[in-house]
Parts: sequence; C-alpha cells; structure tokens
Amino acid sequence: MSQFNVVDEEKFREVLDGKLGEHIDRAIAVLDNFGPFLSYDVTNVLLHAIDKEKVPEVLDLLEKHWGEHLKFQHSVIRGTVVNSLGINETELMFLKICQDTLALTPTTKVA
Repeated sequence: MSQFNVVDEEKFREVLDGKLGEHIDRAIAVLDNFGPFLSYDVTNVLLHAIDKEKVPEVLDLLEKHWGEHLKFQHSVIRGTVVNSLGINETELMFLKICQDTLALTPTTKVA
C-alpha cells in the first residue's frame, strides 16, 4: 500500500484549534466516516471553508457524498473507487468543493 498523509482526530483538533465552533462534532463525524485515506482532504477543504466562512455548506456536501458514494466502500479503498465511466466521484467531489463552493484557484510557485 502506498503512503498517504493521515490526519487523526488529535491532529485534526490541533490544526483546527476551535475554528469550527459549533460544527466540531459534525466535522469529527465526517473525519471518522471518510477514514484515514481521505482525512487529509477533509481537513484541507474544512480549513479553506473556515477561511471562506462556508463550513456548514462544505459539511453538507461531505455528508451527502458519504451517504451517496462512500458508506459502502471498505475503509482500505474508500475514495479510490472509479465508476464505469472512469470517474472517481470522490476526487470530483473534492474538486467541486474547491472550485465551485469555495471559489479557490490553483496557485503556482514562481521559481
């Protein structure tokens, strides 16, 4: 199995350090549901959601995706499943959150 960044609950709480306010329990449930393989991505979009003041919207999207795509996937492969059209719905969902919900644009590093 390849290496990937994992954000456990302790690190999640440390990084978000009270920034989620009343949404902390929902966010922890999402983190637990999405599992270790997707924990870095969950943390990333929630940090951006905090900056954009869109935490409830992003949590809604994550919870919806869990119910529609992830809850029957085994934790070892959760988020890596590609559908019959060759689309990874989880990668697409994170991309849509970043582009559509949070209006993020890619940054480029100038050498």
